[in-house]
Amino acid sequence: MQDLIKEMETYASENNVPIIQKESIVYIMKYIREHNIKSILEIGSAIGYSAILMASSSDDVKLTTIERDETRYMECLKNIKKSDLDKRINVVYQDALEVNLTGVEYDLIFIDAAKGQNINFFEKYKNFLSKNGVIITDNINFHGLVGKSDTIESKNLRQLVEKIEGYIDFLKYNDEFNTEFLDIGDGLSVSTRKEEN
Repeated sequence: MQDLIKEMETYASENNVPIIQKESIVYIMKYIREHNIKSILEIGSAIGYSAILMASSSDDVKLTTIERDETRYMECLKNIKKSDLDKRINVVYQDALEVNLTGVEYDLIFIDAAKGQNINFFEKYKNFLSKNGVIITDNINFHGLVGKSDTIESKNLRQLVEKIEGYIDFLKYNDEFNTEFLDIGDGLSVSTRKEEN
């Protein structure tokens, strides 16, 4: 497994595929073990790096991951097969905003896809969260640019960072969820449902 992980890290760096930072995935794997997480939904598979590591955290984790880019989807399938976790990881080739789920619940939903769509992903998938489940989002700091959008010259990049800042506000002032923001890796948000009064 270590060899496969190294191979994937090399592939990601050579092919410019964004994968989760080490500190972040270490935190999530620990969270999975400590909170006895059994079912995970990942939005944004890329090449399967985080899916494989999350599923390997514990032998009873089952994981569904969604990817819309065909090249990455194919690479993800190949890596999951190599990892021998294909019985526990299901890869869906579709845009996450178009996937129709019914009658499923997840203990952990991990959002790591198109950053500008974070609010839409959160709103759509919170309905599939188990009672004590958690939604974790990656890249909340976005390479240290969040909070500095007014200094970014590239219009596209500035708009993306503004969307992430909007997502942070959306989480901070959310009526249903409490969110903790962690300065780990590229920034993580950890959202759990507020206790019902």
